[in-house]
Amino acid sequence: MANNSERFKKGSLPPFIGLAEAVSLVARIYEQAGGRANYDLLSRIFDNSQSSSSFIKKLAALKAYGLVTEPTKGDVELSDSGMAIAAPTSDDAFALAKRDALLRIEVYNKLHARHKGKLLPADEFLRNIIEQDCGIPRELSSQWARDFKDGARIAGLLHDRGDGRLQLMESPVVSKAVSPGDSLRSDSPTITPASAPVLIERSMQQSSLAPVSASGLNYKRELSGGRLAVFSIPDQLTSKDAQRLKEFFEGVGKLIDSLVQEDN
Repeated sequence: MANNSERFKKGSLPPFIGLAEAVSLVARIYEQAGGRANYDLLSRIFDNSQSSSSFIKKLAALKAYGLVTEPTKGDVELSDSGMAIAAPTSDDAFALAKRDALLRIEVYNKLHARHKGKLLPADEFLRNIIEQDCGIPRELSSQWARDFKDGARIAGLLHDRGDGRLQLMESPVVSKAVSPGDSLRSDSPTITPASAPVLIERSMQQSSLAPVSASGLNYKRELSGGRLAVFSIPDQLTSKDAQRLKEFFEGVGKLIDSLVQEDN
């Protein structure tokens, strides 16, 4: 993280902490202080003394993300967005709060508005856009680009297509929340049909995948350029299996729609 703020005009530096750390700190403020903390407790949560520059910059970053307010000097309170992250009432609320926090940062908002629903440019082009469209000094554009992509992933807005290209989504991925110990359960995160477009990669990554066997239905569909789309459905499905597959393929249909490019 670039931190020599004296060299750059106000607004040139990216937030001192990324969205992932901001989400973690908000959760700790809720867990340890019920959503409101004075500077003394906040310094323990931040693991920085009140007089340190790191404390000041972390607090400034949480404010910039819109996750905390300071009703009175020395007392910090979680905002509505902060509470939606620390104590979400639904998967949708949690996902939208993370997206909104990311897009509170002006540079990130501009990048998202320009590229949502499209492939994200390669790093060298993304840096140029940050410098030219957002007025960020060249020395800082690489950090902005890295932090934006990291934040977009945390917010569920970045889809890795598996071909080295990243697609910036307009709406976040909404998955069923699970604890780390549940990641390999049979009811791992499912994809909600209401999210648009819907991604399937997260549920695939969090599932225990067995090798394709000769049993069941195995499909290969030839596409342009000699490419193949391959999928398999095992036999002897339970009613629960069938329902999960139907929901899964609803998500696949929306994902396919999001990947369509105009024919040349």
